[in-house]
Amino acid sequence: MKKITKISFQLHSYLGLFFGVLYLFFGISGALLVFKKEIECFNNPSMDSCIKGSKTISLNEMYHKVSERYPQARQIMLHSFPKNTCDTYEFMIFNYQDKVTDNYLYCCMVDPCTGKIVKEGDFSSFQSPFFRWLYLAHYSLLMDKPGRLITAIAAIALLLNLITGVIIYRKKIFTTLMFREKLNRKSARTLNSSLHRIIGVWTLMFNFILFFTGFWMNKSLFLPAEWKLITKKEMNYQVKANIDHVIKHAREIPNFRPIAVKIPADKKTDIVVSGEFSDTQNPLYFGKGSDVYYDSDNGNWIKTIRIEEKPFSDRFYWMMKQLHRGDYDNLFIKILYVITGFSPAILSITGFFLWKRKGRKQPAKNHK
Repeated sequence: MKKITKISFQLHSYLGLFFGVLYLFFGISGALLVFKKEIECFNNPSMDSCIKGSKTISLNEMYHKVSERYPQARQIMLHSFPKNTCDTYEFMIFNYQDKVTDNYLYCCMVDPCTGKIVKEGDFSSFQSPFFRWLYLAHYSLLMDKPGRLITAIAAIALLLNLITGVIIYRKKIFTTLMFREKLNRKSARTLNSSLHRIIGVWTLMFNFILFFTGFWMNKSLFLPAEWKLITKKEMNYQVKANIDHVIKHAREIPNFRPIAVKIPADKKTDIVVSGEFSDTQNPLYFGKGSDVYYDSDNGNWIKTIRIEEKPFSDRFYWMMKQLHRGDYDNLFIKILYVITGFSPAILSITGFFLWKRKGRKQPAKNHK
């Protein structure tokens, strides 16, 4: 067992050193993204409010304005419905890629009172709101497919860090959970060591969930098929159906709450209204998990597929996504996500200082 512990310690140290900066970034950016709506509204309220006193244009008119603005888009999605009638509508534009590193996400925010585009930009630039940039950086390191592959590898590395950490601190786990382990302030080394151990134990399960789900969301990047690009740019396609009528019908579906609308932009496919059913039992099924399909020519309802009716692989992926994002309207859960989100950053910093002090001592020991 001593040999296994020694190997685990070495692997734990090397993985922490190699991926430490990424752990630091993912932890801080993930914690900020949990409260992105609240921070964005507080920090830049003008972005979320249109000019009052003008006639509000229809959602259908907004869609056509965005479609004409981005003729090369392959899909346009109304990202979410604003809470207030005078809030801006945010459209997410999905463009084609010429290279695997190209960003394909664009943001376009429309003032429903004047019909003007008040803010737009590439997710990878600061022309779009800061949290769109942060989302892309957190998700793909601003490099799309190569970046997503790196995040998946980093997630595997942290999972191995957690496993090796359990092996190293196996004798201290129970006492730490029973609050018998206290911070040792005798020296900087003992403080870092105890802090590293206590935080690591208390956030073990939550970090496992966060990084496993992060890996699962990007696992397809290990398959060659995921690296193929759809470079064919079809002519701009505008749906003939009235988007307002589509949304009106979706809202009349019993227990259904529309959250987002996916609209085809390069060829005729169905309009998809995604949302949630209030009578869904599994809390991890909430969000944009259920879909209602409409004909893009006449707006007629085609079918409704609840999340419960989807294949297990789709349901499992959605649950992983929900667990990873922590997008719940519950302050306690959000705070829990933030605290845990900062833990990889603290662990990477304390781990680095422990390694640095150990490196200083090593030459003195050999010199003796």
